[in-house]
Amino acid sequence: MEQEILPKDDIMFRMIFGNPKHSRILIHFLNCVIKPETPIKSVKIEKTELTPEYAAQKGVRLDIVAVTDSGEILNIEMQRKDEKNITARALFYWSQLFAGQLEIGEKYHQLKRTISINILDFDLFKNDERYWRKGYLKDDVSNEKFTDLLEMHFLELGKMRQVEEESPVTFWIEFFKNPYSEKIASLCKFVPEIQEAKTVFEKAKSDPEARELMRIREKGLRDYYNDISCAMDEGREEGELKKARETALTMLVDGVPVATVGRYTGLSIEEIESLRNKQ
Repeated sequence: MEQEILPKDDIMFRMIFGNPKHSRILIHFLNCVIKPETPIKSVKIEKTELTPEYAAQKGVRLDIVAVTDSGEILNIEMQRKDEKNITARALFYWSQLFAGQLEIGEKYHQLKRTISINILDFDLFKNDERYWRKGYLKDDVSNEKFTDLLEMHFLELGKMRQVEEESPVTFWIEFFKNPYSEKIASLCKFVPEIQEAKTVFEKAKSDPEARELMRIREKGLRDYYNDISCAMDEGREEGELKKARETALTMLVDGVPVATVGRYTGLSIEEIESLRNKQ
């Protein structure tokens, strides 16, 4: 059965929110998340062409990098699988964007605020039911910000239980989860950016080239995670073999017969004899 295509699929997410022709979708989303004192009016989206070759690369990132009209730098990423590294990964990509602003000879005061927005289709903070976390560099006693140059957001889609009129970011979370819900149908009448996002989504969903990109991407991700799984299995096997050899050596030192060592460790008689000769 063909897997249902949703806006939270990374290729689709990129097509909707990373399209310069429909930048007001991203602008609305960013204003809902960041809540700047002066609303964002325009963004320049870093364009990376979505080709079959690019989509097929194992582990390739499909995040969106954009710069606002006030010079703020943004990294927006949709992550559907928990790879147990998202906070370190988000900070690493943030640091690349932050440090990459300055050329040789430029001054630190020229650095612009850099914001990381991570949309997660899994629960990251297991013991917290909040669907939205914001992080800054703060003093741990006074709670005073050291700087506003660093800002990180984590939106956990599964924790958002209902759309809240006073929190427009929930409009977008609902759109990611179910663009055909009754609530989205209602919001489309009052929020033109939601309607535009749904239109772009439906057009991309029915486009054969876009569907092929998503198929290639899915295969690339499957191969990537299979490679990781195989590497982990090989690592476990190597660790188990090392432990068996260490146990065998201990038993040999204690004078345990070779046949008994083999029975308890699973090593061949030849390998045990080789270990004994190396003592």
